[in-house]
Amino acid sequence: MEPPESTAAEKIILQWDSTASEDARERMIFTGDRQEIDRYLDAVDELQKAMSSATLSDSSSTTSSALQIAMARLEDEFRNILLSHTCPVEADWLTESTQLEFASQEFELKEEIAESSSDKQFEHQESNSSSTSSCYKTTSSIREVDLIPSDAVYDLRCIAERMIAAGYLRECIQVYASVRKSAVDASLKKLNVEKLSIGDIQRLEWETLETKIRRWIRAAKICVRVLFASERRLCEEIFEGLGNSADDACFMETIKSPAIQLFNFAEAISISRRSPEKLFKILDLHDALSDLLPDIESVFESKSSESIRVQAVEILSRLAEAARGILSEFENAVLREPSKVAVPGGRFIP
Repeated sequence: MEPPESTAAEKIILQWDSTASEDARERMIFTGDRQEIDRYLDAVDELQKAMSSATLSDSSSTTSSALQIAMARLEDEFRNILLSHTCPVEADWLTESTQLEFASQEFELKEEIAESSSDKQFEHQESNSSSTSSCYKTTSSIREVDLIPSDAVYDLRCIAERMIAAGYLRECIQVYASVRKSAVDASLKKLNVEKLSIGDIQRLEWETLETKIRRWIRAAKICVRVLFASERRLCEEIFEGLGNSADDACFMETIKSPAIQLFNFAEAISISRRSPEKLFKILDLHDALSDLLPDIESVFESKSSESIRVQAVEILSRLAEAARGILSEFENAVLREPSKVAVPGGRFIP
């Protein structure tokens, strides 16, 4: 029995089979004209409709094979679109776009500090460390930016819809996360967020750490309020509503490692050996993270990103405890040291 003749849709798919055609290997569908793109997508839709309506006994092997070829092609197109429109976000541009917002936030924070003592602030943070986000002030400081042009986002969503409908969710997420994570890593590098383990950080001299703390505070604001927030929005634009919380899965695949890298620095400081000279920088770090916490709660609001929220809250609590511990140790040291009064002649009388 002769194999059934290929349908028009199958012929379109096979025309772009990169394993069988040199021309198909050298050209990308989504860099061509819109008519060609839509023709290919319509062919994929027709194949998927044929596969879903056919029974196991009457389904055509050529249709199934053509659909697999189409998915491989769409995966390549998906990757190419992402790579073509992916570059690290410029740190200077990010700073410029957010500096007014940050200045306003810092002014509000200074007012809050002036109105209440440090002890009261620490007690408030500790008592709320395990509470939900409703315990924190609402945030309007998040500044999302367009990481990829809207026409490219549209094409990416068109591809994602068809890949996920055909059962290629995992492949789609893997391609997306691998490309976007590289872009996030490059942005973190531009912001001087280094890949250091907690042990590496704790072995640094304190003078070096002081400089790194200043840089970290600036970088953390940009990462949470701009970079991570924008990645969240991009995932939603491409994957929201496509089933199985694909947008959350892509976001966490992309962001989890960079977020852990970012917060590991603050965690290392929070559990480092206590000494009086560290007090003011620990307070700076505590205040900055406290100010960022509502934004962290907002950006990482899903169940799958709960670990990031928990890590931030725990670090904040440990920073508060570290500051209290330094103050307590200093007070005890003063009490243990007998006061001495200088008298004429240079002698000291206890």
